[in-house]
Amino acid sequence: MNITLTEFFNPSSFIGQSLWTLLFLSLLTAPMGCFMVWRKLSFFGATLAHSALLGAILGLLLGIGVLTGVIGFTVVLAIGLSFWLNQRLLSADTILGLIAHLSLAISVIAVSVMDTLRIDLMAYLFGDVLSVSIQMFYVTIAVSVIGVAIIVLAWRGFVNLSVQSDIAEVEGYSIVSFELLFTLVLSLTIALGMLSIGVLLIIAMLIIPAATARLFSKSLKQMVLITWVVTVLSVLIGMWLALYFNFPAGATMVSVAGIGFIIANLLQRV
Repeated sequence: MNITLTEFFNPSSFIGQSLWTLLFLSLLTAPMGCFMVWRKLSFFGATLAHSALLGAILGLLLGIGVLTGVIGFTVVLAIGLSFWLNQRLLSADTILGLIAHLSLAISVIAVSVMDTLRIDLMAYLFGDVLSVSIQMFYVTIAVSVIGVAIIVLAWRGFVNLSVQSDIAEVEGYSIVSFELLFTLVLSLTIALGMLSIGVLLIIAMLIIPAATARLFSKSLKQMVLITWVVTVLSVLIGMWLALYFNFPAGATMVSVAGIGFIIANLLQRV
């Protein structure tokens, strides 16, 4: 597809609307991806992403809409997991793996046996960026702005939580409160990402740019900035290539980010 730069960046066109949705979402994925890498929470995020599909199905079944179902279910699950993992008898990766695959299996069964349920599993698993609705566009902008405001205000607490929670507690930070707030922002980020680039790709867009940035950064703030730049470049280049060559947009953006990481890793070894 041959498009002009005006069409590409025009938020009133379906292409520009999708592009700006992802650019606003990058304001959340960049810092949250860094915290995920620092705190080694990739599996936790993957569990939320897999479980978000069940939230979409529940939203349709209950008549509250996919967006409400995904956000509501993901937030509730994330908060529940945070408390459960602190009181676990099994290892965290065992619990998270169990929940991730169980929720995905239940989702597939629900879609297969319910005649009244019409859902495109491929769109939810791998995303359908170019079909982002106007509602999703405005919700993403609003949640991204609010999420960034929360991160800025709670930055010191989030950093202390990532580096050493014991020290944070000694300094007077409420570990439970900041953990809950962090989990809330992360779950909202994953829920929005799942609805735009899919269950299987949102975690990649959170982790790969952050992993690339870590190779060159000397502080967490610097890492967040580099991560955001890498994410924006991955979105812009990936979207343009997807439109030009008729590739799946979400997968192309993740591939661009992955190739960027490989190149950065090679440069570090030279």
